[in-house]
Amino acid sequence: MSKNKIVMKNVFIDNKVEVKSKFDAEFRRFSLERDNQAQFENFHSLLERLHLLKDIAFLISYVDPSDQDLLPINNDENLRRALMNAKPLLRVIIQRKGDSLEELNGYGTIKPRNLISSILGGAPTKHKSLAISNPLDFRQVSAIIDVDIVPETCRRVRLLKHGSDKPLGFYIRDGTSVRVTQNGLEKIPGIFISRLVPGGLAESTGLLAVNDEVLEVNGIEVFGKTLDQVTDMMVANSSNLIITVKPANQRTVVPPVRRNSFGRNSQVSSGSQHSATTAGSDPDDKYDADEIVDLTAQVTLDENLMSREDGGILHL
Repeated sequence: MSKNKIVMKNVFIDNKVEVKSKFDAEFRRFSLERDNQAQFENFHSLLERLHLLKDIAFLISYVDPSDQDLLPINNDENLRRALMNAKPLLRVIIQRKGDSLEELNGYGTIKPRNLISSILGGAPTKHKSLAISNPLDFRQVSAIIDVDIVPETCRRVRLLKHGSDKPLGFYIRDGTSVRVTQNGLEKIPGIFISRLVPGGLAESTGLLAVNDEVLEVNGIEVFGKTLDQVTDMMVANSSNLIITVKPANQRTVVPPVRRNSFGRNSQVSSGSQHSATTAGSDPDDKYDADEIVDLTAQVTLDENLMSREDGGILHL
């Protein structure tokens, strides 16, 4: 009976990790499940509540038991690794953001000093003069993707908002494009970028320009669709918009390096591939411009009609 109790107790302890957290001169002790599904957000909220750090930005790091390095905890993966490697105690260090030397010099570069090394001293280490914040603080807002798939005359751009209420920051309009067909040159309707909002997301990336022709929105070709349909497609995918355009200024398109290949396939339709130089649009095209923004409120059909009558700009 006693042996069974001892075995059950050991199993219970193996499933728990004792955590000792330190913030300034304040210590807290608690336990966590040694779980592969641990979430960093929950761990961050727990430390914030235990140390009363509600209005204080802080960084979390832990002491690696193998080599005593101070390593960061800023996502689910390194939190789970820290819990799995804890032997037997997980030592967590909490520091105010901006006060951490590891944030300035890099994690794992500052070694702990024992009593002998502190007495004898040593050569002072050269600190980095340039301070760059953690990669956690950076968020990608744009990227050029599928460079090996999209034709050289086109560009596929991804715009990311990361939950921000800031609009995408560009207008689109109807226009006329000239494409090469079997019967020669043919004028067909197209969708173009008419204006960029100063300081908006699209302008800040530098990847979109006025008079760029829109070919695809998140993999769906816009040929044959109306301006309102393309606008709805962009608004629905505004948080992660992938737009394929043919730049009006072809000098901004850098052809990728081909590796032992004489041809290249494209997922863009043949009509998009044979898009020729954009012809001059009609003077009335400026009255068919749509601003690509998020739906922040319910807009009725009557309001849409009224907005169309007032200058032709539809605010979504």
